[in-house]
Amino acid sequence: MPRAASLLLMLSCCQVFAYEVIEPPQEVNIAVPILGSITLTWKHSVAPQNKKVKYVVKVITPEKTDEIKTSRNYSTRSMLALHGGLTAQVAALTFDSQDYTLPNMNEIMKKTSVVLPPYPGAEGTSATDLSCQILIDSSGKCPLSCKWAPGAKAPVDTEYNLYYRCDTEIERCLDYTTEPGGQRRVGCWTLSKYISTSSDKPFLVLINGTSKSLKIRAMEKIFTSGEIETIPPVQKLTLDETGLHWKNPVPSLPETCFQYEVNIGSKGRNETFTVADSSYSIDFLQKPSTRHVIRVRAVGKEPCWFRNNLYSPWTDLLDSREDVDSSDALGIILSVCLGVSVILTLILCIRFWGRLFPQIPKPNNDLKETFQNVQNQALMRCNSWDNEEVISYIEEIVESDKYMTSSDYGHIGDYSSSGLCKPLK
Repeated sequence: MPRAASLLLMLSCCQVFAYEVIEPPQEVNIAVPILGSITLTWKHSVAPQNKKVKYVVKVITPEKTDEIKTSRNYSTRSMLALHGGLTAQVAALTFDSQDYTLPNMNEIMKKTSVVLPPYPGAEGTSATDLSCQILIDSSGKCPLSCKWAPGAKAPVDTEYNLYYRCDTEIERCLDYTTEPGGQRRVGCWTLSKYISTSSDKPFLVLINGTSKSLKIRAMEKIFTSGEIETIPPVQKLTLDETGLHWKNPVPSLPETCFQYEVNIGSKGRNETFTVADSSYSIDFLQKPSTRHVIRVRAVGKEPCWFRNNLYSPWTDLLDSREDVDSSDALGIILSVCLGVSVILTLILCIRFWGRLFPQIPKPNNDLKETFQNVQNQALMRCNSWDNEEVISYIEEIVESDKYMTSSDYGHIGDYSSSGLCKPLK
């Protein structure tokens, strides 16, 4: 064991001293050819004879730090958030024909640094708390939805704009939402043409802004599609006598892209299991008296989805009694509604009967006495008529008749004796 340890120590020492640090490269330049990308270039360092030169390149940003080794006199980074600026360091080393493990930048004393300044703009005006989601819809398209908060010092007239870059393609968002009661934009929705659910390529989101009073600082953030994509919930979850049924959450994708988790809960039971198809036969349908609540969610499968265990949201809880006995429940509901309607109608009729059909008032006693007096007077008048003598016939004697003899009026005596006419008083 001591010999083996000594051998390993000697080999490590040989590797340490197998390279030589030389003067770092000069004329290191940094350029930004496209949004979120940089290119570092420099002149080759002069190497001793029969020696190879290799460069250690370290790029430091506020969000991340990475380091690579290369034999070329340039280095690129394709996806970086540059709003906070960066620092790049380049060191040169030589080694012989055998390629040994090179040291990290922290172990190298001679290096050249170059700085890319942060984006211009007033401090505290850039958007904050940026978050994004890829909301895959039922047609298989990938809308990108992002939201953020305005900067603490951003003026009220600040207008934020969102751009996103995927590979070499850059698009601008056109559909925005604004903050409640204000005009500053705080959200964006755009239908992505280049983001794919079958890859895990990163993409960059940039939010800049304009204002009449201040220069707004831009901000950037890197996202990976596999980390923020979401599957929509399954569609049309139903339960009938044959079992549980639902629809593929993304009909444009084959059924092999999904499997499903079914969760069934009842009194004293909560069970979750996985099924491959969009239907499931349930034995508790034979015992409809027991109440169960059911929910389903989809799980993405490779190769349709880059990330494993990508879950959709759960569906709303489905009540087994309400769904299987829906027709009976509907009949009960209609009967209850009809009964309630009849009862309400009766109550309303009883309450408003007096208004609809008012009672005829009883006659006043004074009025009754008046009518009684009138009636009595009428009766008295009728009785007085029976006692009075009524003249029904009057014969007028003209002047020429005065000198007639009694014989000429003999018929008068006849009338008197018959009692048909009485003498005038």
